[in-house]
Amino acid sequence: MKPFRACTILSIAALCALLSFSPRKAYADALLYMQITGVQGTAYGGEDVYPYYGTANGKPVTLMCISFTADMSLGETWEAEEEYIPSSSSFEEAAWLFNDANAAVNGTFPYSSYNSSAQIADQWAAWELFSGSAYGTAPPLAATQMAAAVASYASEPDSFYQGFILYAPVPGSQNENDTAQFFLGNRDETPSITPDPYSPGPGSAPEPGSLILLGTGLAGLAASLYRRRRSAGKSLAKSLS
Repeated sequence: MKPFRACTILSIAALCALLSFSPRKAYADALLYMQITGVQGTAYGGEDVYPYYGTANGKPVTLMCISFTADMSLGETWEAEEEYIPSSSSFEEAAWLFNDANAAVNGTFPYSSYNSSAQIADQWAAWELFSGSAYGTAPPLAATQMAAAVASYASEPDSFYQGFILYAPVPGSQNENDTAQFFLGNRDETPSITPDPYSPGPGSAPEPGSLILLGTGLAGLAASLYRRRRSAGKSLAKSLS
């Protein structure tokens, strides 16, 4: 169990700020009904790492968590907006780490076979982008993978980032714990994905206010959590033990 303290408030606030002011506007589709269905089983320090398994409107999706201080349990449900990866360094670095972790799991370039050390380090580096509290238990190679992401993310074209999706949770929609997590996913797994924001088709229109509204809602939730001083429910790792 990871208690909600000041680090949780700061983590949520940072995500809100990055989402609200990103120059890459949101093109939000209808809300997705999400559920956590399982994990691969690789863990470090009692925390399960990428890949997480779930469904979006009943369709299987593979997820990377980027919310270290929020807890969810197997079977938990919530609603989320599907958003393109914001054009901020933190989110683009997270997408780069997500891609690298997938390569480590599947033994594809730059890995010749399954590499659990890189898999764990990529997940931890992605957590550290949005939560300083993850540094306290960082595994070996986390700093190396973070440095690789920082050095490499800017060289990737926009088309690379359009291959990923941010699942941004709707505050209060989760059925068990207080705060649903932010996840990254693959665009080709996501149902009803919106048109390409760089080539909008007829009738497609951006919703520039959607992320600002989301940020406002999450900020309010964070304040409420702080006032109530209550802890989250069981963490995903604990629920599996």
